[in-house]
Amino acid sequence: MITHGGTKTRLYRIWRAMKQRTSNPNYIDYDIYGGRGIKVCADWFDDFAVFRDWALENGYTEKLSIDRIDNGKGYFPDNCRWVTNKRQANNRRTNHLITVCGVTKTIAEWADEKGVDARLILTRIRRGWSGGKAVMTKVVRNVE
Repeated sequence: MITHGGTKTRLYRIWRAMKQRTSNPNYIDYDIYGGRGIKVCADWFDDFAVFRDWALENGYTEKLSIDRIDNGKGYFPDNCRWVTNKRQANNRRTNHLITVCGVTKTIAEWADEKGVDARLILTRIRRGWSGGKAVMTKVVRNVE
């Protein structure tokens, strides 16, 4: 029997975890994946080599993680990509999105762009500020 020889690789662990969180009700994150109907395409689910080949052809490196473009859809070749942890964190369904002048970004993305701490924007919103005002109001520092 010929095997894929990848069981000790990071990519294999990613594949195995993806399958577990979508199909094993006893897995810790099942409720937010498989419990919501998120599935892995049959080709990937049944064959690590198929998943591995797709991953290597689509930019996988040891520094990237798999990300679903549309978090309401499953793990399918046309809905997945390899991204940095920062990019993946900005693609969570639980993120607070703010639209300013027709541009929608997460609080973290706006904070990076404006050079402020994301907690400042979040605090402003919690105090009742509009998203636009929370993002666009400059920080004034007292200078003695």
